[in-house]
Parts: sequence; structure tokens; C-alpha cells
Amino acid sequence: MTITTEQIDQVDLTSIDAYKHWITETIRFADLDTLGHVNNVAFSTFYESGRVRYLSDLGTPVDTQAFVWMAVKLCIEFKAQMNWPGNVDIGSGIIRMGRTSMVVGAGLFVDGTCTSTSECVMVYVNSETSKAAEIPDDIRQRFLDKAI
Repeated sequence: MTITTEQIDQVDLTSIDAYKHWITETIRFADLDTLGHVNNVAFSTFYESGRVRYLSDLGTPVDTQAFVWMAVKLCIEFKAQMNWPGNVDIGSGIIRMGRTSMVVGAGLFVDGTCTSTSECVMVYVNSETSKAAEIPDDIRQRFLDKAI
């Protein structure tokens, strides 16, 4: 079933059921702050791991091709603390698609509890000119087919 941009824009990022793409990362001791909780910077690193793997699995890795995806805005809403030791499950999916950009929504979950959500604006960029480029129809459709 193909999903429309209007449908994916209504997703609840705190729901485990919202995501089709998952990876699991290990929480490292180095991820902790002085209070023993996972640091805010580590949250964004977990999101990056999920986002990069998601784009790669969809066939458009974030690397030095003729066209690349560039993160231009990242918003994180913190819901609960994470602690070490443990694992974090990262769910990712497209929640909005534009002409030259899209928004990847994601959630971090520990033992089924949502610890935060994020929205990252990704722009499709021509590597040679460093300018935004229109997302080709075949990539757009492939992404919409695998969206949240």
C-alpha cells in the first residue's frame, strides 16, 4: 500500500507501532553525563545512527555521491531519561515529503518506553554545487512506499 504525504504527517512519534524501520544501539558508559544519565548529545547521535541506516536501507546512503542528503534542522523532544547499561531501539520513518526536502521522524525506546522523539529536515543536495535539488520521482515513490 502506498501512503500519501497527508497521511504520514499525522503520525504519533511516541508510538512503537508507528515505525517500520528499526535498529538497536548499545548505550555506552561514555554516553553518560555527570549525573549518570545518557547525555543530550548521545540522544542526537542515536538519532543520526537510525537516520543514516534508514536512508541507506532505502537505497540512498548519506555519502559522497552526485546527490546526498544533508541534515539542516534537528528537533528533539525529551520524554524520559536513559541509563547505562542497556540498549536503545531507534525507530525511523518519513513523516513529510517536499519538493527538495523531507522530514525524518524518529523515536528512541528503552524497554518499550519512548524516551524521546525527533524530527530532522533532510535536503536533497547536488554534491557539485552544494545546492538543493528536486527529489527524483523514483526516489520519492520508494520513500513514500516505506514511510511511516
